[in-house]
Amino acid sequence: MLAERYLHHVRKHELSPLAIVAVTFTEKAAAELRSRIRQTLIEKLNDEKLIAEIEAAQISTMHSLAGRICRDFYDIAGIPADFVILDELESPLWASEKFDEALGQIDVEISDDLGFKWLVGVLNELLRDPLASEKALSLGAENWRKAIDQARSDAIAALVDSDVWSDAANILTDCCGGVAVALSSSRLSFAVPWRWRRSRLAPTTKRRPAAYRRWPRRFIRFENT
Repeated sequence: MLAERYLHHVRKHELSPLAIVAVTFTEKAAAELRSRIRQTLIEKLNDEKLIAEIEAAQISTMHSLAGRICRDFYDIAGIPADFVILDELESPLWASEKFDEALGQIDVEISDDLGFKWLVGVLNELLRDPLASEKALSLGAENWRKAIDQARSDAIAALVDSDVWSDAANILTDCCGGVAVALSSSRLSFAVPWRWRRSRLAPTTKRRPAAYRRWPRRFIRFENT
């Protein structure tokens, strides 16, 4: 399916493979996708130039694509030009090495005051996102509260401006009302079925079973409206 879509962009829109990005999840899947695209172009177009461009085309995993973007625009991303992507084996080794270095630079008295367990947890969180940690530490302790308050304000503003917040506000407006306000149509549509169920299910005996003695009081209030 992806190979056919790739062929469609090459044939219909006359795009070079160098101008098309195809991403997948694993290196094995990316290699298989490149092979299928190459074979499809050979069978359907048989253009030697396009087939040669497939070898240099961006057909890779999402991580490889992100790495290429960061290398080409490292100055915009604010990262070192010689950054290295660690694999699954190198990453924990690097984190362990940096953890030992950071722990060795902390004064013993500070470690005793804060508690070793708490200190280890903080260092692990900082190493989880080194770039964000470096940016936060560069602000200085005197500016942390201001930065936290600003981040909180930005997050609240983004939430209030979102479609999810607008939908929730509309639902609450339809379903809520004051004591003296008549029930809205939404609340009535919810109350009436419960009132009907009570009238059908309630037994005629004076001593009702436990299952019928636990009806919420708010439904009784609906019956009296």
